[in-house]
Amino acid sequence: MMTSSTILALISTLAASRPFKLEEVDRLMATSLKPEVSVSNAYFTVYRAKDTAKAPLHNVELRVPTSKSHRKDGLLLFEIAPSTCVTQEQARHHFGPSPELSVPTPHQPPDSPIYLSYSQPWGSLRLGFSRTAKACLVSVVLDADK
Repeated sequence: MMTSSTILALISTLAASRPFKLEEVDRLMATSLKPEVSVSNAYFTVYRAKDTAKAPLHNVELRVPTSKSHRKDGLLLFEIAPSTCVTQEQARHHFGPSPELSVPTPHQPPDSPIYLSYSQPWGSLRLGFSRTAKACLVSVVLDADK
């Protein structure tokens, strides 16, 4: 089972591993991403895996831009089971004290996470926290759009 600090370190390692390559993401996340033809399109090839060997990580999705896309790199998304609770305080200590806060709108589902967004030279890192009393990290988005 991963600890809070190993989850934060993995996020940093994934960010440093850009451009995102299928084999490297598979290796770092101990998963086996498979193409999802039903959601892929002319601009992105989408790969998904439900489970990883690194519990509590799951629902990994990698979107790799095609030659028709104007993006320089892809998008990596994954969820974290709340059993290993990474707090906002731990995330701020690891990634910096001044993220942009993104609160769900009233039109979003009531369990939508609150996101801390960190602007990076390569794009953005968005960390989604549950809106429960513990406010644990539940989702991660690495959007390498620059």
